[in-house]
Amino acid sequence: MKFFTSDSDFHTELKTACRSGAGLCRKVYLELTPPSDLDTTADSDRMLQALEAKFQDAVLPYHVLKRDYPAFREDHWKTTVSLVYNGTGWTVASIESGDRTGSNFGLAVDLGSTTVVMALLDLNTGDILGEESVFNQQIAYGEDILSRIFHTQSGEQERRQLAEATFRSLQELMDRLTERTGIRASSCPVMVIAGNTTMIHFLLGIDAFGIFMSPFAPVFNRTGLIAGSELGLDFSGLICCIPSAANYLGGDIISGVMASGMTEDTRISLYIDIGTNGEMVIGSADFLVSGAGAAGPALEGGISRYGMRADSGAVDSVSITDGIMTITTIDSAPPKGICGSGIVDLLAAMFLNGWMDFQGNLNEEMSERITRIDGQPAVVYAWGTETEDGQDRYFSQQDIYSFMDTKAAAATMVSCLLSETGIAPEQVDRIYMAGSFGKYLNLESAIAIGLYPDLPREKFICIGNGSLKGALLLLSRRALAASVSSLIPNMHYLQFAMVEDFVTRMQAARFFPHTDLDTYPSVKEELIRRGILRP
Repeated sequence: MKFFTSDSDFHTELKTACRSGAGLCRKVYLELTPPSDLDTTADSDRMLQALEAKFQDAVLPYHVLKRDYPAFREDHWKTTVSLVYNGTGWTVASIESGDRTGSNFGLAVDLGSTTVVMALLDLNTGDILGEESVFNQQIAYGEDILSRIFHTQSGEQERRQLAEATFRSLQELMDRLTERTGIRASSCPVMVIAGNTTMIHFLLGIDAFGIFMSPFAPVFNRTGLIAGSELGLDFSGLICCIPSAANYLGGDIISGVMASGMTEDTRISLYIDIGTNGEMVIGSADFLVSGAGAAGPALEGGISRYGMRADSGAVDSVSITDGIMTITTIDSAPPKGICGSGIVDLLAAMFLNGWMDFQGNLNEEMSERITRIDGQPAVVYAWGTETEDGQDRYFSQQDIYSFMDTKAAAATMVSCLLSETGIAPEQVDRIYMAGSFGKYLNLESAIAIGLYPDLPREKFICIGNGSLKGALLLLSRRALAASVSSLIPNMHYLQFAMVEDFVTRMQAARFFPHTDLDTYPSVKEELIRRGILRP
């Protein structure tokens, strides 16, 4: 596998792998010899013996036998067997009458705490036939993960509620894909799910409190193949959850790292996924060091009165030219609030135009947009004449300070990974920006405020939804199952809180872009060019 520098490269890889028969699920057509007075071999044994030449030690689970055994005799012993690779061998997922090898589909899922995304992949051609997303229905039990964990502490019934909320989200996605493609998604033989450690505990109805309680040990990191029916999900196939590595380093990040290709290259790469949590991995084919920690809700708009997710009406970009502020919104709708990419643009534009100083303090003399609301400075990015309700939309001084905490946390995590591994920033060959935030972020703005390191821009690659892409790759290339199994034990997990000077680094990063401006040479040069800073 190689680095994917574009979505086109990624889709080409899927097609090449699937068309070569390398997928996680294989469909095999069998014309079995009917039983006779001289051959009374049991139906299931007859099938397994026919498979033995190519699929030694194939396993037939009881629930599949019980559900599908009539298929043996429905079409004169002509059957199609769906086999899912379990890491060491094959497990039968379904038995169908007749030749059904032309229809082989799998589902890939990014099980996020806020949004769940599902894609339907044709395992014969490698074509992605459809992709849908919904808000995670777990939100009804808490906007943040910790609230949901506390909800489940009441008992088994509450844990079941979280699991069923997850099932409803998955069911809605399967229904949408079925309607969109005409293919019954719930009948696919396999579903690969990538999610953080807590999300997978919720999915299985298992107590996740240990993940957030010292010594922060989850109940499990890997699940093996699970029957959808065993969970109570309306899905007839087998579910494969990508393993996690630690409490804060889940299968979603493992999936993204796998999708980046960084584990198969000798050059050093840095994988960054910043959301409510910041998860990062640095390394190559020779080593991997990971770390994760709370970044806060700032990048999802959660720190501001008018902060919001990236949805219709969210301000997603901001620029200031000759003292005039210009904004854009998602769907070009009237501004309702501001999302993460808009916040980063807003702060960068104000900083580079002198509306805000290195410490994040607003300069009230620079623009009429900087005014006082509820007794504190605030910048109005959308006047009431532009909004549907006639109310100004603003970002307050306190909002800026709250964002600085998130920015400092993310920058410090990168700093610690580099220092603990002895890697200089310039030795990093590629920086993968993952997640929806990384996809829509203006890179120059992120570097200007110190969210990302100041490195040559060609080194940055937006991978998008790495969690979903990794799940799709595993569907297309079963060999990756073994790669993941060998990757995790060799991945060193760094506890950022245990780094001796973590707090000091945090304080240094709580400036725009940093107290040591020499670590941001291009930003320093731009500030000098604009007359904000003296040479």
